[in-house]
Amino acid sequence: MKGTVTFPPRHHKAWGLQIESDNIVRMAFRAKQALEWRGCCFPEPSGPDIPVWRIRGDLKRMAYLVAIGSSPGDHREWQLDAARTASLGRNVENEFAVPWDSQISRKHADLNFKSDQLKIRCFPTVRNQIFYEGRYHSDLTVLSGQEFRIGSTMFRLSEEGIDTGFLRLLDDCEKLDADLTDYSIRVSDERIALVAGAAATLWLSQDDEELTKNAVEILESVLPNADVIAIIECVDDEAKSPNVLYYEQLQASKARPSVSRKLLRRALEKGETVVQVDSDTHGQPVANGRWAFCSPVEADDLRKWVLYVCGRFGEGSSTAAYLAKSDLEGDTNLTELLSHLVLSARRVRVLEDRFSGVRQFFSPAVIKKASESLSGFSLEPTETETTILFCDVHGFSRMVEQSHAELPKFLRRLNKALGVMTASIIDGNGVIADFQGDSALGFWGWPVPLPNAPLAACRAALRILETFEKASQEAYDYLTGFRVGIGLTSGKAIAGRIGTRQQAKVGVFGPVVNAAARLEGITRKIGVPILMDEPTAEFAREHLPAEEGRCRRLGLLRPVGLDNPIEVSELLPAAPFSNISNRNIRDFEAAVDAFIAGDWDETLDLLGKMPAKDRAKDFLLLQIATNNYTPPRDWDGVVSMKSK
Repeated sequence: MKGTVTFPPRHHKAWGLQIESDNIVRMAFRAKQALEWRGCCFPEPSGPDIPVWRIRGDLKRMAYLVAIGSSPGDHREWQLDAARTASLGRNVENEFAVPWDSQISRKHADLNFKSDQLKIRCFPTVRNQIFYEGRYHSDLTVLSGQEFRIGSTMFRLSEEGIDTGFLRLLDDCEKLDADLTDYSIRVSDERIALVAGAAATLWLSQDDEELTKNAVEILESVLPNADVIAIIECVDDEAKSPNVLYYEQLQASKARPSVSRKLLRRALEKGETVVQVDSDTHGQPVANGRWAFCSPVEADDLRKWVLYVCGRFGEGSSTAAYLAKSDLEGDTNLTELLSHLVLSARRVRVLEDRFSGVRQFFSPAVIKKASESLSGFSLEPTETETTILFCDVHGFSRMVEQSHAELPKFLRRLNKALGVMTASIIDGNGVIADFQGDSALGFWGWPVPLPNAPLAACRAALRILETFEKASQEAYDYLTGFRVGIGLTSGKAIAGRIGTRQQAKVGVFGPVVNAAARLEGITRKIGVPILMDEPTAEFAREHLPAEEGRCRRLGLLRPVGLDNPIEVSELLPAAPFSNISNRNIRDFEAAVDAFIAGDWDETLDLLGKMPAKDRAKDFLLLQIATNNYTPPRDWDGVVSMKSK
């Protein structure tokens, strides 16, 4: 090429024999630093007169290494520097990082480009060597246009102008640095209705590949003047290792489409849409040039996505000359709207994946809380502070036997009973862990922490009790004849989703769960409906309003199968809805203190003040009578239960 200088196809400006602006002069010097010129004379610009440049040699093309993986989006392109050695590997710290290929070592090979040749040398410790022309090589030299494979990734040495079939990533557009301007969403034209109407396709996307494709196609339908529309994933705000998830080149061109890393970086740093339009040195519009804007899909708890749109204006394009940034405002508004829709679709799909098979066990409030912080949210089993509620229908086996002739009807009644338990737990922001015949297991404190978990569990237990007691007063209610027992405990447990996506359940495990089941069993022995361990009762005494419920300490009990005793309390309804007054509670707890201390005469006197129909009083009287009204010699104040 003699006599004139012309940019290769990747550049968006053309140089003629004479250069006519200071803008282009400075661009020329930037290009001079990036390209190797043979026999080219570059006089320094001096004064207002711009010199004519002439070529006395040939222009040497840039070289690129292209990597293409086996999955969509697994591709990279790097510009090669002459006579510089760089490393290739799976680790992102390598200059040539291929993070998607597990068959490539963290640091796999050294690469050196010199004299139009690329030399690759594998490190001695790697297993997968270079596959080229049917053979494996530990060292290889390739020329432009040749390909080789490492692991499942194909590599190609490519010259400028060779179409690799995907988007190139540049450090910046080949132009003078333009001002980057951000826009917020404003009311746009009727195209908003088209974007909103097509949003359903985003929500119905099955995976990221389909989501990105649908999003690009929506923008393609409303941005006809764009040359390229792309969705790019960035692992950090620096856009060091961007990954093109999907793109479309709308306008036919011999040049490969390009993306500015600088534009990506600014959009990620600002968290807003940024716009770039070619202009002159004074910031005034020019006749012909390029434009681009970048809109981040903002989500702190998901991988960063960016919507990238670019095109041309002036001669040879469908966009009028002298384009200003304000002319793109409608297009940026549409793109920002779509970015919000894409973010919503991503969040919904993440939640669906996490709650797959177990959504019915969670309250809407828990799911909403999880959607607000996806990064810190997981359904994987983890140890956490919980409050457990175990609820069981008393006399279930006997009722089944009595209803053998009408089992379908009895099953409907049982489902109604389990529905009451479930609704009370879910409405209290609890989680349903399991159903076992006639019992339900619920808990609080996972998958999101709940500081007032004991209070929520107490309210759920009182709601269950109230529903069953009201139904027992009705002659023909489905719940008539059902009585329940409830055990409440608080402490550390392991909770999480177990099973597969198709068949999953929520489980909670630990001594605190066993203790809740034991307390529920003891409700049958004592004759009271709700029992609590001391941590739960202590929290309820401090935080449960008296108009909602009250606590009554019953004593130290050692359930069957447990070594350590539990200080057990009863959860009572508010005073107007119970035959136990607040004065009765004080007298009973004084009787318990005397009982534990071995002063059973005082215990009998205090129990004599209790209402006649107090089953807890009867339980203590039975313990005293069983021991002939005298504490055993080894009395430690603990009543050991003989059966579950």
